[in-house]
Amino acid sequence: PSVEYHPEKNPDGKFKAAQLVRACLALKEMCLAYDLPLLSGKDSMYVDGVLPGAFGETHRVSGLPTLFFTTVGVIGDLRQAVSLEFKRPGDLVYLLGETRPELGGSELYELLGYTGLSVPTVRPREFLPLYQALSGAMARELLASCRALCRGGLGVHLALCCLAGGLGLKADISELLPNSPAHVPLYAESAGRFIVTVAPEQQGDFESVFRGLPFYYLGTVQAEPTFGLRRHNRVLLHAPLADLKEAWTKRFGGLK
Repeated sequence: PSVEYHPEKNPDGKFKAAQLVRACLALKEMCLAYDLPLLSGKDSMYVDGVLPGAFGETHRVSGLPTLFFTTVGVIGDLRQAVSLEFKRPGDLVYLLGETRPELGGSELYELLGYTGLSVPTVRPREFLPLYQALSGAMARELLASCRALCRGGLGVHLALCCLAGGLGLKADISELLPNSPAHVPLYAESAGRFIVTVAPEQQGDFESVFRGLPFYYLGTVQAEPTFGLRRHNRVLLHAPLADLKEAWTKRFGGLK
């Protein structure tokens, strides 16, 4: 298939072409803002497949139109590479970056059948100092783990960090958008954010690196494999990691 318009064979061709053009313009803007070397890339505007259902029926599944590209980052010392999984009980959990009420186009809104107008905005000038501080903290080996937030929002990615390390979490998100309903800080997909963990003895050095930048202490890593979130003295979720793993690995859409 192509993006060339045809009233019968490809009625959404003009729309797909517009998506591709705007994605390329956004890519140009980000590469210039962050001085990224763009090496190569391609588009996949049609990603379709047919999968069998549980009762012999078939389901047509389509991926989102996507622009792929290749860029390069240099790690001078591989020991400074930081993975996402929580490492040790007692480590401190922080959120870097600002959470905004940006639920437009989010996984939560798709699940609920909404679209939303507050779509996450990328702010290169605001994000770059945070990225530079994060790189500096990694170079000083102050971080035990680091995870960038994307689809699903904070709650989903905290759970993924727990599942990856097989360790629990005890956290409070009261400081994030305190006047908004609880689902907003949990599922907002604001850009430019990271979950990091820090050993208690590194707390002072870590906070000095990020002084003047947005960061929030959330809680601690737990040895007990339980995921616990609170907000404004109320329990939002308290569940065994086994339940989260089952939900995460379960097939969706009635597929085998």
